[in-house]
Amino acid sequence: MSGIRAADLRLVLPRPPSRVAVDPDEAAWASAVAELGIAAGPGDDPDLAVTAEPLGAGAPMTLTSGRVARRALRTAGYAVERILVRPGPEGPRLALPLGNPVAARLAFAAQRPTERGLPAARRAAARVGAGFGVAPGVAITTLATRIPGPPFPLAAASVHGADATGGWVAWFGDGDDIQRVVLHAIPAGATAPTTIVKVGRVPGYTAAFDADATGLGLLAAHAPSAARHAPRILGRFDVADLAGSVETAAPGPTLNLVLDAEGDRALPHVDRILAWIIDLGVASRGDRGALRPELERLATDVIGAYDGIDAAPDGALLGPLAEVPPVLAHRDVGSWNVAVDGTAFTVLDWESAAYPSIPLWDTAYLLADACSSVDGPAPIDRKVSRIAALFAGEHRMSRYAFDHLRTAAAALDVPASAIGPAVVTGWLHHGRSRASRAVRAGRLPVAEGLINRVAARWLDDPALGLRWRLPA
Repeated sequence: MSGIRAADLRLVLPRPPSRVAVDPDEAAWASAVAELGIAAGPGDDPDLAVTAEPLGAGAPMTLTSGRVARRALRTAGYAVERILVRPGPEGPRLALPLGNPVAARLAFAAQRPTERGLPAARRAAARVGAGFGVAPGVAITTLATRIPGPPFPLAAASVHGADATGGWVAWFGDGDDIQRVVLHAIPAGATAPTTIVKVGRVPGYTAAFDADATGLGLLAAHAPSAARHAPRILGRFDVADLAGSVETAAPGPTLNLVLDAEGDRALPHVDRILAWIIDLGVASRGDRGALRPELERLATDVIGAYDGIDAAPDGALLGPLAEVPPVLAHRDVGSWNVAVDGTAFTVLDWESAAYPSIPLWDTAYLLADACSSVDGPAPIDRKVSRIAALFAGEHRMSRYAFDHLRTAAAALDVPASAIGPAVVTGWLHHGRSRASRAVRAGRLPVAEGLINRVAARWLDDPALGLRWRLPA
C-alpha cells in the first residue's frame, strides 16, 4: 500500500491545502503529502500545518493530535473544531465533528463488532460522550482555522444539493488508494443524512465515478423497474483536482452490520435482495446467443489468465452457457453494498455493473457473502473457508444457498446443466478483480479483498473445481 491515506484528514479541511508543513514526529503525514506533491519546502508559506504546537505554526489551518489550549487558539483568532478520528491500519477509518449527537449516532452504529472491537457497553458510552463533546479514550484531532467552514468536498458538492449544515461523517475505509472517501451530509434539524458525497483521494482519478454513472445508466436502460432500489446521482464535481459525486443517501445500516448483529435473524433481508436480483435479471433478460461476446471475454481475458483451464467455447465450462439468456448484473452485490431499512433496501456502488452478463453471478455472490457471515465476524481467510464449505455442501447454510440458486435458475431460464458453469465462471471472473482494478489504478497498489480470494481456493478444492455442479 502507498502512504497517501495517512493524509486523509486533509479531506475534512475547509480549504484544500496546497502547501503542507509537517512536524518531524508525523513521519506518515510527511510521506503522504510528499507523494501527493503538496509538501511545503524551505521558504514556503504553508496553508496547513500538521503540528504539536498550533500557535507556533502560523498557518491559516492546523491539525493537532493530543491536548491543545483551545482558549488560546480562539483568543488568537482561530475557529476551533475537535474531530473524533477512528484510526485504521493505513490512516483514519472515519472522522466526525465531536459534539454532534446525530453524527455520533450514525458513526458508532456503523462500527462492526470484532474480536478486537469495543464491547457494546463501552461503544455505547463512547457514542453518547462523542455526541456531547466528551470522548475519553478516543483519538481526537483539533482543527484550528482562520477560514472556518464545512469540509471542502461538501462545500463543492452543495451546488448539487449536498447539505451538511447539521453535521457530517467522513468514511475513509480500509481499502486501497483508489477507494473513494464517502461523506454523509446531514442537514440542520435532520436525524439522518439526505445525501452522500463521494470524493477521490487520488488527484485526477475519475474512473470509478465514470463507471458508477455507466452502471446506473445500464440499470435505467435495461431494468428501470429495479432502479427504485438504487441511489440516484444528483451531480458530479471537481475540486482541487479531485473528482466527486453527490448521491441520494440510502436509509438504514448496511447489511453486513445487520448480519453481524443478528445472524440468521437477518436472512429475511437476504431473501428480499435475492428476489430483487431475480427481478433485475428478468427485467433485463436478452436474447439467447447474446452472451457470445461475454463468453469470448471470459475465454481470453479471464480464463486464459489461469493455468491449465480449457477455455474453448464448446468445452465443458463455457459450452453450456452459449444459449443462456444474458442479464444485467451488479457484480459487486455483497452485504457491504446493500443498505437495509425495515423491509426496504438500497443496492449501492454500481461501478462494476455490466451487460450482457451471465445470470446467477449476483445470486452466488450474495449467497456466498451472506451465508459466510451469519456465523459472526471472522478474518478473511476464515470467511473464504466458510464459502468453500457452503458450495461443497458442508456448511449449515448449504441447503439454503442451493435452494436459492435453483429458484433463480428457473426464473432466469438457466438449465440445470448450466448452473455449475455459471457459478464457476463467476468466481473465475471475480478472482481476476484485483488485476482489473490494478489497470484502473495505474501505478498505485491495490488491495486484495474477500471475493477475489475465492477463485484460488475454489480451484484447489477437490470438492469444488471447474466441474462443480449443484448437488441434487
